[in-house]
Amino acid sequence: MTAAARFLASLRRAGRPMVLKRRIGTTSTYIECAVYGRARGYQPTELAGGVVQGDRRIRISQIEIEAAAWPGPPKKSDYLDGGAIQGAEPLYDAAVLVGFVCWVRG
Repeated sequence: MTAAARFLASLRRAGRPMVLKRRIGTTSTYIECAVYGRARGYQPTELAGGVVQGDRRIRISQIEIEAAAWPGPPKKSDYLDGGAIQGAEPLYDAAVLVGFVCWVRG
């Protein structure tokens, strides 16, 4: 089992289904991708650099994004689990991209 497959398996065990959405241009139309994610709130010591109480950290898998032919990595203007993505960082296992950690507000 690859590192990316192990990461996805852990999300399916401990996470829950979520929807990743991106607006198409300036229309009110969105493209959507079903993903498993694991969310947690930020700790009080992590509330810095724009992170506010109520923001969440959500981990999602690259395998599901790639399988859905999603147009690139998650970015600030996307939505995840009903909240607006404020930022996303790639998550690696050694040199293998396994997923993303998204900072979500709302």
